[in-house]
Amino acid sequence: MLSAQQETAGESAYRSIRGDIIDGRLAPRSRLRLEALKEQYSASISTLRETLYRLSAEGLVRAEGQRGFEVAAVTQEEFQQLAVLRELLEGYALREAFRKGDLEWEGRVVGAHHKLQAMERMMLAGDTSRSAEWKYYDREFHHTLVSACGSAELLQAYVAIFDRYQRYQIVAVIFRGEPAAQEHGWLLDAALRRDADDAIAVLHEHISACVTHTLNTGQLSSADLDPMPLAHGASEKPTPLTSVGETVWHRIRTDIIAGKLAPGRKLKLGSLRDDYGTSVATLREVLNRLTSEGFVVAEGQRGFDVAQVSAQNVRELAELRLLVEGRALEDSFRQGDVDWEARVVAACHKLATIDADQASSDHQVAEQWTQYDWQFHQALISACGSEALMRLHNAIFDRLLRYQLIAKSYRGRVAADEHQALLDCALRRDANGALDILQQHLRGAMEQALPTAAAEV
Repeated sequence: MLSAQQETAGESAYRSIRGDIIDGRLAPRSRLRLEALKEQYSASISTLRETLYRLSAEGLVRAEGQRGFEVAAVTQEEFQQLAVLRELLEGYALREAFRKGDLEWEGRVVGAHHKLQAMERMMLAGDTSRSAEWKYYDREFHHTLVSACGSAELLQAYVAIFDRYQRYQIVAVIFRGEPAAQEHGWLLDAALRRDADDAIAVLHEHISACVTHTLNTGQLSSADLDPMPLAHGASEKPTPLTSVGETVWHRIRTDIIAGKLAPGRKLKLGSLRDDYGTSVATLREVLNRLTSEGFVVAEGQRGFDVAQVSAQNVRELAELRLLVEGRALEDSFRQGDVDWEARVVAACHKLATIDADQASSDHQVAEQWTQYDWQFHQALISACGSEALMRLHNAIFDRLLRYQLIAKSYRGRVAADEHQALLDCALRRDANGALDILQQHLRGAMEQALPTAAAEV
């Protein structure tokens, strides 16, 4: 992470505005007027515009074309989606942390709970003046519980979802009193006993009760009354937002995923300015954004590098994609209708027309195969009913795709047969069978990419 001195104006504005949205200082649906933000956050209009587009991609800001920007609404539907996704990620991370955590981890967990418990006692005694501190300690406790899971990718995804979930808690001023404090105690006990099944059961109750409590406050609108733009990762890729920074971000990101900007390459601003036809200031903001996505590494005063690839990272991404896509498949198979079936059949048909054996030697075939592969997997999960889930899946998919394209790891007939098997499971609504095939599909792709990933370290 960059120090305060090393942060660009855009990165500083991004962190400040994002924090103010999550903490409720910028209220849901409030207008984000660039002139007012310029004074408040000491950033230029162009920097603020790029920052708000970035927050729009995260679902925290709503971009309305010529009408400007507003803080995203808080809706019942999104809160429920975030709750499901938080439980999925945190539950999996708890199981791994309980298995891998050592005595040092136990000490951190006990310490974090002690601070949270002290704050909860104050809240229960009627002192609500420090509710912001209570939310901080609540966050610290849950993050410490999962901190030994061993996967940087899982933790990054979890923190992003937790932040958005906690925004709802802060907006609705949620403190459920004694039941919540008791559940935190049970989670601590389960951690010390390394009883993951018990902890996951408590976590389910903890989150479900919070959702019920929040919905009962009546402070959340319905998404039907306030439709949000199509999330990145829905059944069709959205039209890119029209700003210079957004266009350059998309181009550089695409070139990194495709391997045109190789792992470890120095990203010299002068060369990038000529290659991508934009200013150095815009490039700094774009590269900081790509750093937060894991595609670029910021080296302080030394500039920026394309992120390296590694065997550990590809394993973490494959594991995370299996978790997220697996859940989306289950929901999609349960909720999909005949129109969804038709989308899946059509996407599989297009993919089946590509000779995967030619993809390793023909660049044009490889690009087409990659596009149709993405469309097929997106079609399979498109009936899951959760934009939050699809947004996360899309980000993971792109990170893993980078390994595949760098390694040119197209598995030919094997992959084609697995795609057909996934289609058959979809039409039979056989979620368990699809999960087995998906695990085999991802394991095969990962193993083919591993030699290249290991060689780059």
